[in-house]
Amino acid sequence: MFLRTISSALAILLAGAAVALGANPFPGKKSKWNGHERYDFTLEGRQATVVVPETPLEGNPWVWRPAFFDAFPSIDNTLLNEGFHIAYYDNTYEWGREEALESGQKFYELMVNECGMMPKAVMNGLSRGGYYSLLRGELYPNTVACMILDNPLVDIFELKRDAEWWNDVLDKYDLHDNPPQRGLFTQNAAYNIGKAAENGVPVLLLSGGNDTIVPYENNGRLVMAAYRRHGAPIKQIVRPEGGHHPHGLDRPEAIVPYIKSAVAGNAAKRGKLKVACIGNSITEGGGTSDPATKSYPAVLQNLLGDGYEVVNFGVSSSTALKKGTESGRPFGWINTDVCRRAIEYAPDIVVLKLGGNDSKPDNWKYADEFEADYQDIIDTFKYLPSLPEIYICLPAKARCDDPSQIWGINEKVIIDEITPKIKKIAHANRLPTINLHDAYDGEEGSCYSDHIHPNDYGASLLAKKIASALLANP
Repeated sequence: MFLRTISSALAILLAGAAVALGANPFPGKKSKWNGHERYDFTLEGRQATVVVPETPLEGNPWVWRPAFFDAFPSIDNTLLNEGFHIAYYDNTYEWGREEALESGQKFYELMVNECGMMPKAVMNGLSRGGYYSLLRGELYPNTVACMILDNPLVDIFELKRDAEWWNDVLDKYDLHDNPPQRGLFTQNAAYNIGKAAENGVPVLLLSGGNDTIVPYENNGRLVMAAYRRHGAPIKQIVRPEGGHHPHGLDRPEAIVPYIKSAVAGNAAKRGKLKVACIGNSITEGGGTSDPATKSYPAVLQNLLGDGYEVVNFGVSSSTALKKGTESGRPFGWINTDVCRRAIEYAPDIVVLKLGGNDSKPDNWKYADEFEADYQDIIDTFKYLPSLPEIYICLPAKARCDDPSQIWGINEKVIIDEITPKIKKIAHANRLPTINLHDAYDGEEGSCYSDHIHPNDYGASLLAKKIASALLANP
């Protein structure tokens, strides 16, 4: 309903541009941006910019920023160097109103029909630009290859917390005499996410764990929940200490394969999902009759079925702490060859179960370093090109509380200190947790091979809890 034909004024603009620029398809003033050719022009009174890569990718894929050109440009720069055109059409102060979407469609038609860009654009929406990008994904799903939503505004009613912003919304929508009501304002992007998800528009969701401007729980989480509900393609990276600013990523190269797969139409396609089980002796299979077939990763493989490939990356005695030791030998998991093999495996899913051995006195004296070291393990996998889903496991329960009977492991330290820290880290990264501490509840008499390691049956109970969590998020 928002589609209109290109106006005669636009046709005149294009004709004039063709005369002025000859073979060059982009109108406007030519300059440089970060070493690349840049073209600036206006369309219906709005600023437009196109930056041309040195070597464009086949098909001319392009990134469209609807707001805040040149702000936090790490992702734009990376994709530009990969061969994507970068385009900007200023709807920064429009709040996604109908006129802005109509005008945006004219810009889209210019880019595709006159300038030869790919028919599906990568929307790169920062903050309120994320709101506009989400609306395009909902209204024009066939024109969007992927939405990069970076600390996005999703629910327009979040703006009521700021009188100036809300007054501007009322101005732009001409609703001062009839202010919109929550639940009734159908144009709200937060109410129509399913339309983009049903059409399989891929999303890369980037969020600041400490964003107080557009808090994750009221905005980004809504996108994640809707996409999970529909089984639509979505990847998420949370900057655990990040606020609303800065946007972008310190490691933007990590997202390139996902964006390219979205442009190629392959983001929703998958073969076997590769699952990396990271942990200590319980993961390795200590206590079971045959770790190759009875460890919880081996049982997990059977439970998940042929659509998954599960690999065991457990290391006996290993710790999340980099300075973790066992009898004087270093046992920080991240420093092992097994860690390097897990990285090379490029998993789609990571199941992280560490923390029990950290409770030993020689290890827990470095308690102040636990959170940073645990975060480093998360970051080691979070920024792999596969952008894996990461699940955080709370340590399994020991059968007794006497550290002398369980190799110095201190169940009280695990419960009172380590588990709260792991939960804090998981929340900061908005990662799901799997509580393995209660996996044996009511069946403790059948689950242990000694005071700490599960027997075959105990390992199967751990596998069932993990499988339930993974299968709940297909």
